[in-house]
Amino acid sequence: MNEVVAKKYVKAILADLKGAELDTFTSDLEKISEAYEYEKFKNIIALPTLSSNEKAKFLISLVKKPSQKFQNFISLIAQNKRFNLLPLIANGLKAERAIAQNIYLGKIYANTKLSKEQVKALEDSFSKRFDAKIELEVSDKSYNGVKVELNELGVEVSFSVDRLKAQMSEYILKAI
Repeated sequence: MNEVVAKKYVKAILADLKGAELDTFTSDLEKISEAYEYEKFKNIIALPTLSSNEKAKFLISLVKKPSQKFQNFISLIAQNKRFNLLPLIANGLKAERAIAQNIYLGKIYANTKLSKEQVKALEDSFSKRFDAKIELEVSDKSYNGVKVELNELGVEVSFSVDRLKAQMSEYILKAI
């Protein structure tokens, strides 16, 4: 349900803002959505003793030189008490902007630490394969092997140690 409502906000923002104004708006919104990673911040936003206007002022204070449209957007979010949608809206804007610029975002799941060079090599090879700029982010989630997900392109590439072991066992059993 929240995703559907967030997509409507994203669509409205994209219809109204273009170019540098959209870039500034998105970066400001990303700054606020990054704050949602902290439990204290979530507690402040959830406080029932703070009014929606006070919460909106608090959110706006996190951004240097917010535009009037950004302030109006935060006020609208406050009026509708939809503070929890801000990270979803920020992610939606980021994804839509990336698609418009032929940039696709993906995630790497691995049980070992990948170096920047390895991530860069993966980005380059996927970029050549799909004729687009691919940006990969290493995820905190563990995976027994290596898995690369490009959700917007519908691509998932993985090498699983467990699957390799199962296939080797199956091969050995067939050979016997």
